[in-house]
Amino acid sequence: MLAAKDIQGFLNTASPAAQEVERPIAIGAVAVPVTGLKMRPHQSALRDPDAALTEIQVDLLYRYEGLPEDNSFRISFLYDFAEVEGTWTVTNAVLRPGTGLPVWASGPIQSKQSEHFLALYRPELPDPDRILREAEEARAQLDGKITFPLENRYVVIIARDDEEYLTMSSATLGPVSAIAQVETSYEVTPQTIRVLSRQMVINSRKLHQDGAALETLRHELGHLAVAQYTRPFTPAWVSESAAMYLAGTRPVAIWRNGLRRNRFDGINIERLTRAANLGEHETSREGASLEYAYSAAAAWYLVDTFGAERYWDFYRSYSEVPAQELYDRLPENTTTPEGRRAIEGLAVSTTTESLLRLFNLDPQSLDREIRGWMTAQVS
Repeated sequence: MLAAKDIQGFLNTASPAAQEVERPIAIGAVAVPVTGLKMRPHQSALRDPDAALTEIQVDLLYRYEGLPEDNSFRISFLYDFAEVEGTWTVTNAVLRPGTGLPVWASGPIQSKQSEHFLALYRPELPDPDRILREAEEARAQLDGKITFPLENRYVVIIARDDEEYLTMSSATLGPVSAIAQVETSYEVTPQTIRVLSRQMVINSRKLHQDGAALETLRHELGHLAVAQYTRPFTPAWVSESAAMYLAGTRPVAIWRNGLRRNRFDGINIERLTRAANLGEHETSREGASLEYAYSAAAAWYLVDTFGAERYWDFYRSYSEVPAQELYDRLPENTTTPEGRRAIEGLAVSTTTESLLRLFNLDPQSLDREIRGWMTAQVS
């Protein structure tokens, strides 16, 4: 019904209480170019046929027009069902805990399309055309540096300032994530691993503060370019090293100062592989920048020494872990201590095996090579 712009027809299947939850979603869905709208019970929703029809997870699936068909998004509800006068009706609806509304369902929205981007933003955003032009320029710079094709179109959500950025993204305003970030979600079954909801969120106020807008956009587009090969257990140093390599980031000044002051002594590949995020152990701006710089050095060393194709083989090795193994080892909630331990175990085992198989290096040997390579770059 929403595909036919029939807002009231969509809402009529629910009780008045449920309609209040779904109304902004229905209104927003007809205001932006979305397609493929359908409701689907979650795979775990009806495993027990004798269970009461309360708090049943139902997903509203959708795609943005012009984006790849495999890049679908979803809004998850918990529904209560009841039979009223011979008809099954949604008597209550709430958003599933942890589910955020898409930007088009949480306020007024405008959209604009360029050749390779669909931009969503609030009406007050100044000069969205500038960011679209810069995104196209960054994409052109990135295209050809990687040996696999970029997707034809990406969705980019543009926030006006810090406040909007916090409401439009899952970021916290730390030293690293305050400018832009890429967001994805995963759907894991015994047969497949799907990387969904691929989008970029930009803080337009901060994008132009340091004159590095194109580098920032290349970095985030780099994350999108390799998103299909990224897994929940791909270490942050690996994913960030790839984005920095694709962005052309060579933090020579940080390498030089870090080596001179022995600031890299506490950083090593084994510890970074176990960390959920860069800067996790050293949360200051300098500490995070040192870990990013060390990760960048790892990428540049591996590319310079073994070639870009071998480096991308290393990156893709995480996506080669069988879906069944990931399904068996990862709990549904990866934020629990059990989930974090499972991710850490997969990160360590895959990294160790891939470094040895592709480069004949263990983590300790790679650390020695990285330090030697950095020293040569700054001498």
